[in-house]
Amino acid sequence: MKCIQILLVAFLVVSFSPALGENGELKPVILVYTGIDPGFAEMLGDVIEADEAIDSEVQVVETPDILSVAAALPQTECIIVYASNQAEMEGLEDPLIAFFEQGGGLIGMRDICYEPYAADLAIEVFPIHANDSVQQLSPRETRARTYVLEEDSEITSGLPEQFPLLSMGTYFSADSEGNYLEIRDVEYEVAYVDQETGSPLVLAYENEHGGRSVALPGIWTIPNARVDIYYGNLLQDDNFVKLFSNMVLWAAKGSSRFPGIQPDLQEKIEEAKGRADRLKEEAEEARRRENTRQLIFLVAIWAGGLLVCGVIIKKMILVPIEVEA
Repeated sequence: MKCIQILLVAFLVVSFSPALGENGELKPVILVYTGIDPGFAEMLGDVIEADEAIDSEVQVVETPDILSVAAALPQTECIIVYASNQAEMEGLEDPLIAFFEQGGGLIGMRDICYEPYAADLAIEVFPIHANDSVQQLSPRETRARTYVLEEDSEITSGLPEQFPLLSMGTYFSADSEGNYLEIRDVEYEVAYVDQETGSPLVLAYENEHGGRSVALPGIWTIPNARVDIYYGNLLQDDNFVKLFSNMVLWAAKGSSRFPGIQPDLQEKIEEAKGRADRLKEEAEEARRRENTRQLIFLVAIWAGGLLVCGVIIKKMILVPIEVEA
């Protein structure tokens, strides 16, 4: 397990090296993870990079293991997760909750908003408390959810009061009969609601530590390019692009984690490099000592061999010759 963790850290150090600017300053990083299909993550990353208001580095992450480690790195300011099944979130609960509690920004789509799959992530980070879903299975007409404006905010800036977005369905909190239940006792803001159920389609939440999250339980797409709910079709929708960019700005730039990083971090990085150099020198010294011990051992064996050879020569060759003489 330790070897795996070391490899992960080594991979991340190499992957995140562009996050240090020319002057050595630390640049914020936005991570994008979309489960087993990184194609969606790459498209979302392109949207972020195209927005001039977002000056962060963008990194696409392909496994939950790497995402768990990357969530602890100091330059990570925002994490975007689209999960299409429970397995894609394995091991993410504790790291993402800790990241959020430290003031990080998070955007969650689809199954990460569904409590039976995401557990505390759907309660503490994306407080949608969803336990039910509404799915549109018929492909006879374009499958979409209609977004209806509930409350003006930075997230809704530049968007119409009502618009459809491609989706196979949505998750929501419901009673035993499947009726929407309003989420209570949580200080969240609902930007848009579903026209059909009245449940939140865009839910924004900020905790007491400055962490910000946006839940999108109705972004439900698939990787098949031959169907209407292909994520590539969604990303061609100007309303979605604007909504997504607004959410990233609000969650990433409004969260407190990256600005709150200690100002002497660069000094600590240099100290860490110094410790690494010292450890390297110690390892080299240990290697040289080990080589010296091995050489002494070989010399001892060689000398012992000569001694044995001398004894054999004396006993078996020289002594018989002396006796004959």
